[in-house]
Amino acid sequence: MRAGGVLIVMGALSACASPAPVGGRAIPGASEVTVEGQDFLTEVRAGSAGERLTAAGARPVTGLTVDVRRLAPPLHYSDGAAAKRAAEAACEGQGGRFDPTAAGRVSAPGLWRFAGACA
Repeated sequence: MRAGGVLIVMGALSACASPAPVGGRAIPGASEVTVEGQDFLTEVRAGSAGERLTAAGARPVTGLTVDVRRLAPPLHYSDGAAAKRAAEAACEGQGGRFDPTAAGRVSAPGLWRFAGACA
């Protein structure tokens, strides 16, 4: 019984701590990242599956979605590489692993979205 009580108390105390990645999984959240001197606002969140492009066609990729905006100037269609580097930094900053094969898309003016790219 004593060991069981200790486990219950430890479990209760750990619930008070801030969330931490479990098994290499990213924790959803917003953050600012700086990549190559550029500042980005990012959000790692639940979302729909994305896709990776392969020689056999598009394949689904599951994970969290990473949204990326640049503070100034706003991201454009031609800024996919910079947006991808910021998405990778955001995912890793949230304790996750970024899938570089996940396709990113401009989903709103100034917003690049990498669906399913962060696990």
